Amino acid sequence: MVKNDFKIDWPLAGNTQITDYLAKCIAKDCVAGTYIFCGPDNLGKTTIARYFAKSLLCRSRLTGKGILPCGECPSCRQIKTGAEEKAGAGEKEPAGETHGDFHIIKQEKDKKNISIEAVRGFIRSLNMSSFLGTYKIGVVKHAESLSPEAANALLKTLEEPKDGVVIILITGNLDSLPATIVSRSQILQFHPVSSGLIYEYLLEEYKASRSEAKNYSRLCLGRPALAVKFLQSREFKDNYMKQAETFIGFWRQDINERFSAITEILGVKPSGQEAVRITRRLLEVWQGLARDRLLLTYGLNDLIQHQAAEGELKKAGREAAVPRLLSLIKKMRQADEYLAANVNPRMVLENIAINV
Repeated sequence: MVKNDFKIDWPLAGNTQITDYLAKCIAKDCVAGTYIFCGPDNLGKTTIARYFAKSLLCRSRLTGKGILPCGECPSCRQIKTGAEEKAGAGEKEPAGETHGDFHIIKQEKDKKNISIEAVRGFIRSLNMSSFLGTYKIGVVKHAESLSPEAANALLKTLEEPKDGVVIILITGNLDSLPATIVSRSQILQFHPVSSGLIYEYLLEEYKASRSEAKNYSRLCLGRPALAVKFLQSREFKDNYMKQAETFIGFWRQDINERFSAITEILGVKPSGQEAVRITRRLLEVWQGLARDRLLLTYGLNDLIQHQAAEGELKKAGREAAVPRLLSLIKKMRQADEYLAANVNPRMVLENIAINV
């Protein structure tokens, strides 16, 4: 029996209990057939899924020693992670589907669900023999968006697991998955990370300046991958700030100007799932700003998320009363329910604008 003497090299800020557990699964050769990685977006769930897959397929694992993943063998070079991700920018998805034993499916840009056709193709790929004679690994991103038919098709595969096949479901909402799938999976819960740990991570791993690390570690609300996006992509950061400025501007604008600002962001004829996604991102930004304005009202300046916008928030929301702010935050939380019920995204945002 080969003695496994691995060293794991997976870059992640926080959630070390998960990387430690997965490393032990590899070292003890007791990898489960199905995992669910759950938690808010931008905590590194997809990154760790890729590193886990890359390590399982790495040639060094077959020798029982070395660093996983080695980054040099043919298998490692086909799954883009680590340095390749750092070289990327914004929300661009790193390549990885070119590996014959590693497959990813996710919700398409303007589709509400992952279709049964996509899942059937995914299952066919996993049922083929491994190119390297080791594992076949599949990742389902946004697993909560599986259509009922797609979830049932996947369930049949989970009920009859095949040796050497590993499926990782990634979701932000565990309760949205069928209980029958959850019961057949090992659940790994990712949690938000402290701003101090993200601050050090940006300094050490990405060579950020201290001012950048301080600002983005607070702005990301415990989500390291989001902090990296702010640091690496000027376009992503500028778009976020535009969304923030739109909301701050509501306090000094009349209702027509507010509606015009919403039209500029959504477009003249917003429709489909892309409009819903844009609206959800907007609401997340706006909730953070409303919460910051509430904190400023009580003099809790050190706790605000948008420190770079502190001056503008103070001026813009000077007349904001606490009951009105609390009501506004409540309406923003309700807005997600309206979107789920297929209410027009523009109407959802206009309802918020009216109540600022």
